[in-house]
Amino acid sequence: MTVRPRSRRRVLAALLLASAAGLAFAGSRDFWRFETSGDFLAGESDGVSIGPEGQVRLAPALRSLHESEQPFVWSVAPDGSGGVIAGGGAEDALIRIRQGAAEVLADTGEAGIHAVAASADGAVYFATAPGGSVQRILPGGERGVFHQPEARYIWAIVPEPGGSLLVATGMPGSVIRVQPSGSTETIFTTSEENVTALHRAPDGTIYLGTEPSGIVFRIDGASGSMALYDSPLAEIRALALNAAGEVFAAAVAASPGGAAAGAGAVPAAPEASVSPGVVATTSFRVLAAAGPAPAPGPAATPANGLVGALYRIAPSGAAQTIWESSRDRPLSLAMLRDERLLLGTGDRGRVYRITRDGEVTLLFRVDSEQVTAAVAEGGVTLLGASNPGRVLELSASPRTEGAYRSRVLDAGGAASFGRISWEARTPPGSAVRVETRTGNSAEPDDTWSDWVSAAADAAIASPAARFLQWRATLRSDGSSSPELASLEAAYLPVNLAPRVTRITLHPPGLAFEELLNSSAPRLQGMERRPEVTDAARRGQSGSALPVGSGRQLYLHGVRTATFRADDPNGDRLRYRISVRREGDVPWQPLRSGLSETIVAWDTSTMPDGRYELRVEAEDSPDNPPGETLTGSRTSRPFTVDNTPPVISDLTVTADGGIRFRASDAGSPIRRASVSVDGGPARVVRPVDGIADSPTEDYDARLDDFPAGAGSVVVKVEDDMGNSGAAEARVGN
Repeated sequence: MTVRPRSRRRVLAALLLASAAGLAFAGSRDFWRFETSGDFLAGESDGVSIGPEGQVRLAPALRSLHESEQPFVWSVAPDGSGGVIAGGGAEDALIRIRQGAAEVLADTGEAGIHAVAASADGAVYFATAPGGSVQRILPGGERGVFHQPEARYIWAIVPEPGGSLLVATGMPGSVIRVQPSGSTETIFTTSEENVTALHRAPDGTIYLGTEPSGIVFRIDGASGSMALYDSPLAEIRALALNAAGEVFAAAVAASPGGAAAGAGAVPAAPEASVSPGVVATTSFRVLAAAGPAPAPGPAATPANGLVGALYRIAPSGAAQTIWESSRDRPLSLAMLRDERLLLGTGDRGRVYRITRDGEVTLLFRVDSEQVTAAVAEGGVTLLGASNPGRVLELSASPRTEGAYRSRVLDAGGAASFGRISWEARTPPGSAVRVETRTGNSAEPDDTWSDWVSAAADAAIASPAARFLQWRATLRSDGSSSPELASLEAAYLPVNLAPRVTRITLHPPGLAFEELLNSSAPRLQGMERRPEVTDAARRGQSGSALPVGSGRQLYLHGVRTATFRADDPNGDRLRYRISVRREGDVPWQPLRSGLSETIVAWDTSTMPDGRYELRVEAEDSPDNPPGETLTGSRTSRPFTVDNTPPVISDLTVTADGGIRFRASDAGSPIRRASVSVDGGPARVVRPVDGIADSPTEDYDARLDDFPAGAGSVVVKVEDDMGNSGAAEARVGN
């Protein structure tokens, strides 16, 4: 969803006022706008597709072929005679579906059936796990083990012309060619634990994907085997090939604990064989060493946030990401007749249609958590789904009804809702209906209002609240689908007072020079902007800038405060600064109409004493008179002291003894120094060793006091930077 505050292509009419009396609303209305695929994908679709430009249309119709008693359907394939073969998990059954009826072809006793293939002569092949065998059922019903590899898992089987069979295994990862006679040849081995995806091109080139490094390999008669692409994700789940020889690889991030451990691993995808007369599918699920297959669970999210991606790989090995997601894991892949890709995902049951150039359409969502198998062959497109287990057939015709529901939209606080408008195309026999509901809980519940119909370019009829949700229902007589292109809804938040969250009082004399292209720099936050002298620059501190701009410098009598404020409605703010003596009731205005969050002033005209500073923030720039709100904050007390310390009882003896008392009415003594006959100043410490009190006594002796010295000058500074001096003649 794209939020576009204070802008719209069309002028909206007046907004609804709040039904509750006494509420004031922020001066600037905002909009929720839906127009891109990303905007719409954040919501929920039921029977509608979302195109690459955000178009919402009726999705293709789905026909349910079988509601399985098994929670998982790992693989599906047409049987060549109008039926469908499906292999599942948990109930370990191989099923044939014909004319709406299902029959069990085999109870394997294994945890699952991960790959199935049907040959032109009616034979059915299927792979079991964790026993790791390929079994065959002949047309007459005779069943037996066709191949038993020395491997723990079998993830894919692909028949070849002439009756041989390619078998992809795991632990160890390999590809084996099994001849009709039963003889075998290992044509590929790898250090990867599992060969998880397998595809054979019409020219005999074999492509395969692995786990846990997510590598795509190519095997051909001319060059043997070579790595084609090393993906950044852990597992290649499915492969497909177009007529130009480009390979498409669906990959997922590693599951928690690693896929081979079976912790949260999810089944992956069937592949349609391109061999004439034979239909094959491949799929896989990594299982534990024994026991039933665990239910699919959420995969770990890698550091980059991606859980899955689809890559297009050129014959040269150059690869491009054409789809990726941080939520939807690709579990199945099929190449459609028009060479667009069908990508099944979990755990939201979404099916995407993707072009080679990366134009993505959310085609539909199934009523299962994962789409674990997909095959497109001879104009028939089949899907296998898990949790719950289903076998579905995709139709080329659109549904007659579907709905889209937006995510819950948050105004950030109580709000009044304005007009809602949308752009839709409705061919004859079709319609789009929009409804809204509102509430004050983040998740819709019984306290929310009922759905009410919305009229285009009219005020939203739902009551004022914090949250809004809308839904669109699309209907058609079957001839053509309506299309929702965009939607926009206006809202006006209740005006909330700004908050001053922090006031920082900087040390006395500290100021900040403005960064201006001028020969006469000024101070930040000063009303009369006194010029900065070279002497002030020479006194600047070397510490870090707390306000982010300008050099620090010292100017006696100047006091600087910076502050922070925010507004819940995002309104612009103006600031009013006041000061008062601690304990006094009336505040004295210091500055008003400020847009900066810094203020500096000269304290030399203020009587010495303890003071407080108040910062008031007002949202007047974005709200009309009478509806503005103010927030304020008072600083901790601070001291104003412009009176220099006093030196008394100063005596100097000929042997270098120096005695005096330093006193200050407003702040502690910070430092004392002495200079003999105009020589360099030397620091002296008070009798108690630490200069930290308003009155300090000094009794010091200069060991190298020069003979015949005439006078001594004593200088004393207080914490406010004030200094006093006194001179005494050297006694006999």
